[in-house]
Amino acid sequence: MNPDLAALRITAEEIERLIGLDVNEIFIGGAIGGVYRTSVFEHSSRLLTLIATELVVAALVFAFSIPVGLGLTQANGGSFDLPATLRFLQITVGITLAVMFGWNGYMQYARKRFALLMPLLDEVDRYNEMIEAVAMLFKLEELQSNHSVALPSEQDRTQILEALRMTRDSLVSGLLTEKILRESRGLLARRQDLLANIETNLAALQTLEINQRASEYRTVLNEALQIGMTVYQEVQKLSLR
Repeated sequence: MNPDLAALRITAEEIERLIGLDVNEIFIGGAIGGVYRTSVFEHSSRLLTLIATELVVAALVFAFSIPVGLGLTQANGGSFDLPATLRFLQITVGITLAVMFGWNGYMQYARKRFALLMPLLDEVDRYNEMIEAVAMLFKLEELQSNHSVALPSEQDRTQILEALRMTRDSLVSGLLTEKILRESRGLLARRQDLLANIETNLAALQTLEINQRASEYRTVLNEALQIGMTVYQEVQKLSLR
């Protein structure tokens, strides 16, 4: 990948530093004690990973409940006949279901705390996918450079990189704003500075999008503008809370 593009990516490590939480494609705050992201239901691979995680956790809980089930069953009877076996299954399966329902219930409750963070993380994913698309465009241009094909100018490339930088800056500002409001209701001045920064970037992106004529890059700029507008809308919601 082009070094300039690689430097513009927003990595998981940077996200974790910005929001102060462990984050991946499935969970915010880790599998244990965290919550699953709403976007898992929009990607089949992520949904399968979530289901697999649930099954693994259920298997572990069941394994830990076996000694409890054995102890309670033997205390009530002794020999393992059919009624004792059924009682053992009722205990172990009951404990497993109770823990799983409790865990998922907790995640549903705790997700409210991150309701405005989740859309921002989805936009970060969308931005990183856009970086990959631009990298592919750059690579195709390099392959076509030896042919008589009209290629976008160096100025077009520079504008695209600048648009990506501003989009990245807006996403970072959005994540920082969310953290400020999640951890403290104060720091009003800092919050307003971040919102003003996003507004400035959005206005600059609109100007670039209007002036850009190369069709491939115009699509990228339009995508960057949409991300910027989404971030601005989400941060406005945060500021009104």
